[in-house]
Order: sequence, then structure tokens, then C-alpha cells
Amino acid sequence: MLVFDGDCAFCHRAVRFILGHERRNDLLFVPRATPRGVALREQYGLQRVESLLWIEDGRAAIEWEAVSLAAAYVGGIYGRLAAVANWLPQPLLNAVYRAVARLRKRLAGPPKRCLVLSEAQRRRFVE
Repeated sequence: MLVFDGDCAFCHRAVRFILGHERRNDLLFVPRATPRGVALREQYGLQRVESLLWIEDGRAAIEWEAVSLAAAYVGGIYGRLAAVANWLPQPLLNAVYRAVARLRKRLAGPPKRCLVLSEAQRRRFVE
């Protein structure tokens, strides 16, 4: 499950990217501001964390780890690139993630277009 900021163009692009490149088609998407998104953030004690949340097997990953797990889910070259990046120190990767997260709305603004989803994709978005 991926909890994302529905008001962030970077997050929208990430979701569109995953939908366009995934192989398994079993990931659920939860906008952060929805009742389910709020409940999940509370459940994991991450209400104040400005990050994607990757939730799998009862565990929530944030920051670089969430990006890395999303890349592994997509697979292919993206999974391999994330695996190589994981050789770098986790604090460095998280610092880069936080720097981008702080600037993301200023750089990209609000989403410029709505997600256009197939019926099968729409069922994977939970609120």
C-alpha cells in the first residue's frame, strides 16, 4: 500500500509512474488526506512525517526506504538502480529525500492534471 500526498504534483507523478511501469498490478494507493490515509498515519505514529508511506506486512517505511521499496515493486532498471543506491548511507539518502520533500510543492506546485485511471486502476485507490 502506498500512502501519498494527493495535493503534490511530485506524488501524482510518482503514482502515474508506478501505474505505467508496474508488473504486478496489486498495489493499493491511499491519498494521505482521506480518512484511511489519516488513520494509517495515526496507526503507525507518522502523522507529522512529510513522506510517502510504503506499508507492507504490517510495517510502514518512510523517506528513502519507501522510494526504494516502490522502485523494487516496479522492478526492472528502477529496482536495480534503487538497489545500487541502497549501498549509500541511509542518512544521506534520507537527507536527499527530505530536501526534495521540503521543496516539492514550490518546485512543482499543485497537480496540473487529474489522474486518468482505468476501472481496474480506480478500484485500487482507497479512501
